[in-house]
Amino acid sequence: MLFLSYWELNPDFDPSELAEIAQTLMSKKLYPVAGVKQIGFYVSTSDYWGITIEEAENEEQMAKGSMIWRLAKPGYIKVMKTTPAMDATKIIPLVMKLKKEIEG
Repeated sequence: MLFLSYWELNPDFDPSELAEIAQTLMSKKLYPVAGVKQIGFYVSTSDYWGITIEEAENEEQMAKGSMIWRLAKPGYIKVMKTTPAMDATKIIPLVMKLKKEIEG
């Protein structure tokens, strides 16, 4: 299952800490979370926010992924939103089908 995460880093923290936190988590084999395939990890070039696209078998794996970052540096992540994701070309027909069922 695909998951899309949007996150914002706390601008009061030094952005170079991202590399330090990642190094700590990777050295302890906590990141990436076992069984999670990271498809994309993008960071804005100016505003301390980004998106992550990952494939996971279940929501527990995704919860571990977000919790370890927050536990490693409390307050570092200001906002995180994660949701299952679907290809837009597949969701549009689903929306239309549901609309017909409601109106039917």
